[in-house]
Amino acid sequence: MKRVSIIILVALLSLILVSCSDKKIDDLTSINDYIAPSYTHKIETGTLTFAENVGQTAIITDYVGLYTAHEVTVPDTIAERTVSVIGQEAFYYCTSITKIELPSTITVIGDWAFAGCTSLETIVIPASVTSIGKGAFYGCTSLKSIVFEGEALVLVDDFAFGNCTELEAIDLPSSVSSLGVQAFLNCESLTSFTSPESLKSIGDMAFYGCGALNADGALVLNESITEIGKFAFTGINKEYITVPDGSYAAEYVAAMKATEETES
Repeated sequence: MKRVSIIILVALLSLILVSCSDKKIDDLTSINDYIAPSYTHKIETGTLTFAENVGQTAIITDYVGLYTAHEVTVPDTIAERTVSVIGQEAFYYCTSITKIELPSTITVIGDWAFAGCTSLETIVIPASVTSIGKGAFYGCTSLKSIVFEGEALVLVDDFAFGNCTELEAIDLPSSVSSLGVQAFLNCESLTSFTSPESLKSIGDMAFYGCGALNADGALVLNESITEIGKFAFTGINKEYITVPDGSYAAEYVAAMKATEETES
C-alpha cells in the first residue's frame, strides 16, 4: 500500500513539474514573476547597468563612469539584446559627461534620464526616439546644442529642458504635438523658437523666464496650436511673439495683453 502511495505521489510531482516548465507569461500571477534582473556591461569609460525589456530588448537603468570629463557612447546591443530605452534617472547627475552618443535603436528617453548632467554640451536625438520624458535634460546647464535626426518625436514632456540655461536654439521636428509644463523653463539663453506645424499644445510656464526671446521674430507660433497653458510666455514681451491672424495663438496673446493692461 505504501508503495502504491509513493508511486502516486511521484506521478503527481512529475505533473506539477511539467506544468511549471510549460507555464506561459499569461499564467504568471505574482509580481515577482515580472521583475527582470539587472546586469552590468562594461564600456570604455565605465559601467552600464541594464535590465531585460519586452521583445528581447534592454533598458539602460544606470551608469557609473569616470570622474574626469569624458564622452559616453551607448551601444546598440548588449548581451544580444537591442537597447531600446534610456531608463528613468539612468545618467542622473553624471556631472563629468560632456557628450553622449545614443544608438539609433532608442525609442524612449525616460524621466530625468540625463537631469543634472551639468557638463553635457551637446546631444543628438536619434530618429527613432518618440518621446522625451519628464525632466529628461533638466538642469543641463552647459547644454548648448540639441540635434533631432528624424520625425518620430511626438512628446516633449514636463520640465524636459528646464533650466538648460545655455541652450541657444532648438529646432523641433515636425512630428512634435505637445510641449509639457515648464518644458523650457528658464532657458534664458534661448534666442529663437519656431513651433513646428504639428504642435497643438504648449503647457503651463513652458517658456517662463526665456528672456532672450525678447527680439523681433524670436518666437513664432503657428496656427495648428489649440491649447496654451497659464504663464507660458511670462517674461517675454508680447510684441515679440509672431502669430497668424485669427489663430488660437493670436487670441491667446491678445488676451494676455488685455490682462496686462488691466493689471497696470
